[in-house]
Amino acid sequence: MKKNNRQLGLVTLGAIAVLAVAIVIFTSLKDSRPTTEFPDFDQVSVEFNPAGFNEAEQPYIGDRNAPVTIVEFSDYKCPACKRWNEEVLPELKREYLDTGKAVLYMIDYPFLAPDSNLAALAGETLYQQNQTYFWTYHAKMSELQGKKDDIWATKSFILDLVRTYIPEADIEKFEQDLDNRTYSANVKKDLMIVEHYQVSGTPTVFVNGKEVEDASFSGIQAAIEN
Repeated sequence: MKKNNRQLGLVTLGAIAVLAVAIVIFTSLKDSRPTTEFPDFDQVSVEFNPAGFNEAEQPYIGDRNAPVTIVEFSDYKCPACKRWNEEVLPELKREYLDTGKAVLYMIDYPFLAPDSNLAALAGETLYQQNQTYFWTYHAKMSELQGKKDDIWATKSFILDLVRTYIPEADIEKFEQDLDNRTYSANVKKDLMIVEHYQVSGTPTVFVNGKEVEDASFSGIQAAIEN
């Protein structure tokens, strides 16, 4: 009887030890993942000298070798950016981007709300898979934009958008990279560019390195032609 009790005690102690190790591993894994839904880029540190627009890492439309470079700073929750995408961008594409006269780079400036950060990170994450995915996402986020004061650019919203409009994307890798904040440094670099150029809002447009006060098509066209 004593031997059986001793064996039972050893088995119990072994089970407790295994459970303790499992708890430690689980806690470690849990602590290594983000604790909030929305990323905080203030907590991201990256070595980067924003002496330019970092064009090599930015999504673009047009010919990189075009004589005119247009840079737009944008926030997915910005109503004025939605109007710019719908009214100005199509004319720019038709007149300058599709004709090889200019190239457009899009730079994230998420500042309106915490979900602006997640929307920007999701776009960057898709861009790393395929630039075509990025521009589909960019267009659909603009088209389906919610109210500025509502928290609408959530993970579930973004995943549904990608599944519906970009079914060819690797959704499992996308979600994993989004959860792990894999490309946070890329968005952080954009924010460092924002600070360097003292960009104060969205949409803000630069043509060949100079800020355009009037970001309408006519304003940008004047800057290009002059």
